[in-house]
Amino acid sequence: MSAEEYLLVEARIRKEEEKIKELEEELKKYDLFPNITAEKIGGFLLSDTASIRIIGSILHDYYTAVENIFKTVATRIDKSIPHGEHWHKELLEQMTLQISGIRVPLLTPETAARLQLIRGFRHLFRNVYGFELSSSRIKELLQLLPIVSALVKKDLQRFMTEMRQLYKL
Repeated sequence: MSAEEYLLVEARIRKEEEKIKELEEELKKYDLFPNITAEKIGGFLLSDTASIRIIGSILHDYYTAVENIFKTVATRIDKSIPHGEHWHKELLEQMTLQISGIRVPLLTPETAARLQLIRGFRHLFRNVYGFELSSSRIKELLQLLPIVSALVKKDLQRFMTEMRQLYKL
């Protein structure tokens, strides 16, 4: 990979970081990030199905933005994206790998483990009816999100710094 090709990857990462920030801002607007201080969203209690659907959608979008970064790294740098039934899980695991001379790990194992919880929810969100979602599970994930988000941001910064060193930029 050339330095120019890496810079394109970095630009794509930064674009997804902007999307992550927009999602956090949306949760802040509802007083749900970084701390949950709201009792209602648009007149609905946080435990109401409508609120759960809204929050679930934002959590779904959050993981989608992070996974878009993974797909960019996997396709542009690793030149390999997992296939098959468990490709989402394998892609997350792939991001913890160091590929000698090609790239440093994108994520620490701790970040990947915490992201796994949000990935699992995203899978559930796509495969069940909204009225089947658990308000207590949504609340747990909302409480976890600021921690996960800080870890992801830290890992992305480290990744880009170390990749610039690797490509002598």
